[in-house]
Amino acid sequence: MNHHVYLGWIASESRFDRDYFAASSQSYQFPYLYWPIYQMMRLEVPGWVAGVMWSCAHSLVAIPLWLCSKALICEDGVVETIFRLSGVVLSVGTILALRAPETTGNDLLAAIPYMFALALGLQATRRDIPGRPFRKSVVTSIYMGLLVGVGVAFKLSNGVLAPLLVVPCFFMVQTWKSRIALALSTVLSIGAGFLIVYGWWGWQLWLHFGNPVFPFADGLFQPLRSYLGWVPLY
Repeated sequence: MNHHVYLGWIASESRFDRDYFAASSQSYQFPYLYWPIYQMMRLEVPGWVAGVMWSCAHSLVAIPLWLCSKALICEDGVVETIFRLSGVVLSVGTILALRAPETTGNDLLAAIPYMFALALGLQATRRDIPGRPFRKSVVTSIYMGLLVGVGVAFKLSNGVLAPLLVVPCFFMVQTWKSRIALALSTVLSIGAGFLIVYGWWGWQLWLHFGNPVFPFADGLFQPLRSYLGWVPLY
């Protein structure tokens, strides 16, 4: 129950004027990934059906995992295909992945955009496909950044990993000027992806608490609130 159902509830109905820390600090996580859980509970979907549907959503992570394995093991022989399949099965069969649908609603879902971004980066650095145009690398870096921004919006703690997704940019092209350009485009795209997905929720938190990532780092926003003369809605 705790925040899983509560967050799905406030994804449908704003309760800032009624509740305060109803599910501890988790009350103010990005709520929209929890909406399906809330709806299935509200509609009294049988537990086994809800479990299958939720596990199917989490199993989408197998798609970028396969793309990553395809980039790392490029050959198309029978042995290579078995290695790729084994890698994917081992990845989704770890205790961390298996426990994710049971223990939390958004951890594995929030990782899926990251994995797609990583798959794009690995595909772009394959040495068996030489002569990659710079323009195509720029497009790839933008897609990577947008996906990473989505992953950070889904779960703010994913932001710790965001800088790592810049690393593939240094292997897509040969010159340092091009590498820096790709890194910048990735960083800017991360910001854009984050704002597109998190913007509405962050705006609601700002209106009510003067902090778009409330309750985290609240002291950092106090000078800005004082300077703006911020007044909460309630």
